[in-house]
Amino acid sequence: MTQRFLAAVVVSSMLWLPIRAFTEALEPAPQNADMSSADMLYRSGRFAEAAAKFQAIVKADPKIVPAQVGLIHSLLREQKIDDAQAAAIRALTLQPNSAPLVTAMGDVQFRLGEMPEAERSYLKAESLNPNDPAPYIGVARVYRAYSLYRRAFDQLSRAHQLAPDSPDMQRMWLGMLPPRERISAIEAYLASGRSGDPEETALLRRYLDFLKATVDKPAHACRLVSKVQQTNTKLLVLPSSKFRLGASGLEVKLNGHGNRLALDTGTSGILVRSDAAEKAGLTRIAEQRIGGLGDKGQQSGYVAVAGHIRIGELEFEDCVVRVVDAAGPGENDGLIGTDVFGAYLIDIDIPGQKLRLSPLPKRPDEVAAPTALNSAGETRATPEDNVENGGEQRTAPPPNQTKQANVAANPHLPKDAYVAPEMARWTKVFRFGHVLLIPTLVDGSGPMLFMIDTGSFTNILSTRAAREVTKVRADSRMQVKGLSGTVANVYRADKATLQFGHYSQENQDIVTLDLSAVSKSAGTEVAGILGFEMLRILQVKIDYRDGLVDFLYDPKHLPKGISIR
Repeated sequence: MTQRFLAAVVVSSMLWLPIRAFTEALEPAPQNADMSSADMLYRSGRFAEAAAKFQAIVKADPKIVPAQVGLIHSLLREQKIDDAQAAAIRALTLQPNSAPLVTAMGDVQFRLGEMPEAERSYLKAESLNPNDPAPYIGVARVYRAYSLYRRAFDQLSRAHQLAPDSPDMQRMWLGMLPPRERISAIEAYLASGRSGDPEETALLRRYLDFLKATVDKPAHACRLVSKVQQTNTKLLVLPSSKFRLGASGLEVKLNGHGNRLALDTGTSGILVRSDAAEKAGLTRIAEQRIGGLGDKGQQSGYVAVAGHIRIGELEFEDCVVRVVDAAGPGENDGLIGTDVFGAYLIDIDIPGQKLRLSPLPKRPDEVAAPTALNSAGETRATPEDNVENGGEQRTAPPPNQTKQANVAANPHLPKDAYVAPEMARWTKVFRFGHVLLIPTLVDGSGPMLFMIDTGSFTNILSTRAAREVTKVRADSRMQVKGLSGTVANVYRADKATLQFGHYSQENQDIVTLDLSAVSKSAGTEVAGILGFEMLRILQVKIDYRDGLVDFLYDPKHLPKGISIR
């Protein structure tokens, strides 16, 4: 049976700069031919050969720290996560107080989804060597995942003061620049040959093309023009000939033309089919490639502008949407990611067939109400410019300014997450762009990080996680499709009980897939997906700004035809 699966973790990855889950060794390497050769292989993206070279050096002398760090990072780039962890443990056994090795262990822990452990490693490395920028970059990534954007900004500013020219610093600092400066900075970075990874280089070049095509275009703010600050909109039941449960969606009017878009917590922005875009008369502004789950790679598409968008009682003007040239997504007119409503408190009540949007709890120092729709998703610029910061463009402060001067000169500095008293019992999630990852116990093991995705047809366990907790077998009858085609290998895990938030569900014969590409895109381990088959019986509340979610389950309040035994 063919199933619909539209987990769009990588849909917009070509339009924002990746935050790598590892850092290059910044300690000077011994000047010998073997180290130079290994380093050259690493920087040219030949990670397997680099790992072999670094391994030979380490075997000859285990105390050469740059070789140990190079080996760990090469294994991470190969996606050999367990081998990288083993190498880090061996290295730290010999030199437990080496700051570069402690940082490298933090990089491994971050990639494994062990955020508290990664934070502790990075902070320890900072204390061991306050002048090494690498741990500051690492802990900035952790704080971003925590939605602690001001703390991340401060850590990144410190790293920039220490090493403005390091490759990792340049990659992360690019997102802090205005578009024109970002173009010249990316060009200089690519010309330097520092990227090394061919995949990253291709991603940056596509992003550079997008910036050049849009830098002279007017900013499209997607302004709220209706006087209504909140809405209670009907959720549609969208049928599917391929998926018996269908999907939940919204009626979204683009330039007055109605569209039925599937509501998808696993994608970003508004994504419509090309025929729907043509009917609505959308204005094309730049080419863009679009990808998702599947084995066929990215599909052609473009970015366009809608002069007017109406969703329920909310009306917006001058909004960017994405258009896919392929036949899908799905049988409807497209997808709408819940991050579109990131400036609001989102209440997805699938049992009650309602989407409720209301103002976020005001921080003690704030009075402003939401005024924008994030229709572009991550195409707006980079994650640093998206809904976590209200979509406002930030510029980096000069590195020699004090923190107080920075605040005075930059009134729109990012802010840390705020947990309102009424939301004290909500569950903290980790954010990676539009992706929400919730700590989840699998048969009591973990916590592991699961993506909340109403676009997935069911709960899914990664093959890596499944083999740790249960038995796995191939299922040749099951077909899984996404925006990038069909997934080749699908498995079943015998049984897995998932515990997240205040909720627990026992799964029989849980679908199991290789999610390594999803994990690589996110930069951390995605052990599974919480999908529509389960989420449709829950009321899901999301606060993107503060990285919080809540789940409500009422057995008396279920979709028609659903019963719990």
